[in-house]
Amino acid sequence: MNYLITEKIKKEYNLKNPVFLKKFETRGQRRVFLIIDNKNKYVIKIIPNKKELIAKLEFISKIKNKIINFPRIIDTKSNKKYFFQSGNFFFLSEFIDEKENMPSLNFFSKLGYAVGEFHKIETENSKILNLNIGEKIKKLKTLFSKKNIDIKIKNQIINFLDSFPPISGATIGPVHGDISYFNVLGKEKLFLIDFDDISRGPIVYDLGQMVAFMFNLIPFDFLKFEMKIKRISQPVFLMSGFKIFLKNYSRKIKLSRHDIEILPKMAMLVCLENVYLESIDGIFKWNFKRFKKIEKEQDLIKQLSLKYFLN
Repeated sequence: MNYLITEKIKKEYNLKNPVFLKKFETRGQRRVFLIIDNKNKYVIKIIPNKKELIAKLEFISKIKNKIINFPRIIDTKSNKKYFFQSGNFFFLSEFIDEKENMPSLNFFSKLGYAVGEFHKIETENSKILNLNIGEKIKKLKTLFSKKNIDIKIKNQIINFLDSFPPISGATIGPVHGDISYFNVLGKEKLFLIDFDDISRGPIVYDLGQMVAFMFNLIPFDFLKFEMKIKRISQPVFLMSGFKIFLKNYSRKIKLSRHDIEILPKMAMLVCLENVYLESIDGIFKWNFKRFKKIEKEQDLIKQLSLKYFLN
């Protein structure tokens, strides 16, 4: 972080002596830093010129809810949610000094309530952009068409994208766009962070992300899920966590039969979106295994969902 930007941050937010502590890992062109000023910690985000960010910040700032929380956006001295410099938007938010959540029944229980409450928020009069699933599919087809991977795997992925079901008729609401264990902080009080992808669209997209993370390759504390597994090479379906998430989510909002029908497909789409490495190793193999496991368990996912939403 250069001297001119540091001085600009001091001026815009009336900070005395901001010190940069660390840079958070990010994808794309955005940059995220943790700073401290007079014992107070903040997160400063630097995002390329995207005017839709303004609408997102305004939308987040207006959410007042006892169950779902977002980091507070700090106003500049001119009462704006951001400032603009050198072709980038800058905004400051409070730092949520909590560890990332790991899978547990208690966490999934609270998360079901929180995500359900979030999806109930009215977006009709907001200026946030609409989520375009068709555009996502188009970009993924271009990506995988050029990717140097096994031709059988490539054909499976392209065929899936070509046959993706229509979104028309899905329940519309606010979409966080990046819900995972890592973007939900706190124990008693849950905070949704990394809201840069927030939009208005089919809420089943968020639920698809939750389903994708219920099929996990990472050996967290499986004893909490009554699984005596130390090392695994195939995705494990955290079914008990999925059930309690759905149970509490359904107490806040209802899904249609069409939502449930496309839920597994949306989870598979999310797996493909998370393939952001160039090589076939690592994250690609991990997400393709999840993709195939969810494909195999589609009927089970729909059956469990129907139990909570249509009974």
